Amino acid sequence: MEFEFDPEKSAANLKKHGLSLEDARLLWEVPAVVLRARVVDEERWMIIGRLKGRCHSCVFTVRAGVIRLISARRSRKEEERFCYERIEEKGEGGGV
Repeated sequence: MEFEFDPEKSAANLKKHGLSLEDARLLWEVPAVVLRARVVDEERWMIIGRLKGRCHSCVFTVRAGVIRLISARRSRKEEERFCYERIEEKGEGGGV
C-alpha cells in the first residue's frame, strides 16, 4: 500500500495528539476496522485499531489508489468500544 501525508500536518498531529501520521500507517498492519467517516465534502474513511496498547483512529481518503492520511488520534470512547466489540470479541477486522 502506498501512503501520503503532509509532513507539517504530521508534526502538528504528533504535537497535538501524540501520534504522527507516519506512525498512524501502522494501523494497516494490525487488526483494525474501517468505517465511513462522517464528513460531507469528500469521501473519507476512519480506521480504528490498537497501537501501543491503546485504540487509535485515523481519518483518511483514497486518491488515485494512494491512501492520504488526514488526521490521527487516540480513539474516542465510542470508537474504542466499537473497536473492542468488532476486533476482540468477534474476531473481525482488517485494513483496507
